[in-house]
Amino acid sequence: MIRERVYKILLVDDDLNCLDAIEQILRRDGYDVIPIDAGRSALELLSKNSVDLAIVDLNLPDIDGLHVLHEIKRKYKGIPTIIMTSEPSREVRLASLEAGAYSFITKPINIPIFRNTISKAIQSSKLRSMEIRRELIFIKWFRGFIHK
Repeated sequence: MIRERVYKILLVDDDLNCLDAIEQILRRDGYDVIPIDAGRSALELLSKNSVDLAIVDLNLPDIDGLHVLHEIKRKYKGIPTIIMTSEPSREVRLASLEAGAYSFITKPINIPIFRNTISKAIQSSKLRSMEIRRELIFIKWFRGFIHK
């Protein structure tokens, strides 16, 4: 019997009630969730652990969510990142998407839309992983072909 892989999500929000509520939704949907309440802690965790998706609140106490997004895109290009905020201004949405956010979610979250966005982001992560594996197989094959 083949067991389906459990996807790991980094969830970053300083509002502990929101962090807990979203964590519970994600766990019920079968995801492994790493809840963190600060941006620097999230970046430190990423240096030691791999995740399939990051969900980051825009307003964090230590560094802002856009800074976390920039660092993820700079160091861990393959991790789709969703920005969430309770301040859904057009400027913030555009800045997030221009910085490379996979998507932008407003709080309070609409659970069906949230679940759909998470599912699509995970699919994006799976496709990216498959592309990387395919490229590595080709590179190994090509090196073997050259050295013959």
